[in-house]
Amino acid sequence: MLNEVSLRDDELTPGRVRATLRAHGWTWKSTGACVGMAGGVIAPLAGLALTVLAWFIGDWHGFHFGRDGAALLFLTIPLLIFGAHCLDLLDKEDVS
Repeated sequence: MLNEVSLRDDELTPGRVRATLRAHGWTWKSTGACVGMAGGVIAPLAGLALTVLAWFIGDWHGFHFGRDGAALLFLTIPLLIFGAHCLDLLDKEDVS
């Protein structure tokens, strides 16, 4: 039997979020929100690092750092949109 855990807006502490995930489990919506938001933060940082690396060393043994960095930079906005969409779906699920 799962314990019902509800969160108020002022109670979003890491412990309460973990308790809610433990009670309701990981769904595709919560996983998508985490992947989208974390990817939206990590992708531009990695893309910037690869682009700067490409400026200094160019292509190295067949690795195209500039192309890969640009691809990661372009993926930032779609990842953030996907994460925000999954968060909206989770919010609608909680309201209903």
